[in-house]
Amino acid sequence: MNATTAGAWRIRFYGHPDTSWLERTTLHRFLAGMVFQGVWWAGYLLFPFVLAKSLDAPRWLVTLAVTLETSGMVLALWWGHLMCHVDRRRVLVWGGLAGRGVLLLMPLVHTSGAFVLVLVVVYVFAALIYPAQNGIFQANFRNALQGRFFGYGTMIQNLVAAGVSIVVGMILDRDPGAFRVIYPVIGALGLLYPLALARLPRPEDLPDELVPPAARVPAVRPLPVPGLPLGRFGATRLLRSLGAPFREAVATFRADRPFLWFEINFMIYGLAFMMLSPVIPLFFIEELHLAYTQISSARVLIASLGVALLGPLVGRSMDRYHPVRVCLVAYALMALQPLTLALAGLMPAVSPVVFAYAAFGLYSMGMAGVNLTWNVGSIAFAPRGRGGHYQGVHVAMVGLRGLVGPLVGYAVLSLFGYRQVFLLAAAFFLMASLSSRQLWRWLESRIDRTDPSSAPEEMNP
Repeated sequence: MNATTAGAWRIRFYGHPDTSWLERTTLHRFLAGMVFQGVWWAGYLLFPFVLAKSLDAPRWLVTLAVTLETSGMVLALWWGHLMCHVDRRRVLVWGGLAGRGVLLLMPLVHTSGAFVLVLVVVYVFAALIYPAQNGIFQANFRNALQGRFFGYGTMIQNLVAAGVSIVVGMILDRDPGAFRVIYPVIGALGLLYPLALARLPRPEDLPDELVPPAARVPAVRPLPVPGLPLGRFGATRLLRSLGAPFREAVATFRADRPFLWFEINFMIYGLAFMMLSPVIPLFFIEELHLAYTQISSARVLIASLGVALLGPLVGRSMDRYHPVRVCLVAYALMALQPLTLALAGLMPAVSPVVFAYAAFGLYSMGMAGVNLTWNVGSIAFAPRGRGGHYQGVHVAMVGLRGLVGPLVGYAVLSLFGYRQVFLLAAAFFLMASLSSRQLWRWLESRIDRTDPSSAPEEMNP
């Protein structure tokens, strides 16, 4: 490869002819860490299936476990708030050790209740990754490259998850109790991702020539909020301290109405997604009677491959067209998944496995867009230095809808049946898509067409 070809390849890969040392180093280490995040993700997605199939947990316990996962995302507010005031590296190291190292206890788990207790610890610390990730992306990468670079990471994570899922499914089909051996390995390898994030360089530690120009712009100072209670202990002071991140979130929504609308659309989409979270594992096991290999092929392999292959393309599209427009298409595609599942079992000539695979093939197309916008879309609305906080608010909204969505899905399932859940979820997905279309039209009306700096890819309402 000659110098000209190498230079052209670098520009095509990095998306900019003059990437800084900070951007290149952060990207390389981030991509290496996503290998281990992919291993973790393959095991993480199978938690409810292992609970229902290997440990024969009742419906209500599977629903409870899923609700604990989704509602635990509300803790992202505290994690984001904590990382604004405490060294981010320390939080990532200790949080990773607790949230992923706890899987080393899996050999001791022999009941569904004990399995859920381990999951409680996992879910308490799961949400700390997202505000840390976004804070790093906003600090270390210029805006025009964030979607592209996260798309690369998504591709690696999901390709690894797809490969690992096949192996895990085959092992569990031969021995359903093998999760006691598999999960300690997954926990140990998954721990390497938060440790990799903790070791990423920070702009404030480097000379100016190694940092992209955007990272040298002074950050917006965090909103003033009370810290931990000092002095004489009192219940009122403790409650005020615990509520500080929520007050900051409310202040953010009041000050940034476009971001509020963006989050409302995610709430509508997320309600549908959360409704399906406990229902699909039960549907696969109770109605379709799928084996572990078929479950992991649908839920992880097929779902991950679509996200992996489309991730870089969607990332570049998000940089160019704005996250709201990506959401518009992604939510509409997501509606096809529950509609396809609703047909499973209604056509005797067609194997139910075909519908499961087709549903998650369609899911992967929509999730390619949702995954990018969910993880880094909030940066498009955040002032510089507030990316981690905005993502903390965004992930915390998952916790709020996570308290309601699984319970609604379980209630509709108990009262009416699986297909009614699928149809209701599809309706919510379509509502979120239509609302995103209205939000984009409103945002587009605010763009000054005579000012190049206000183009959609750089728009920061």
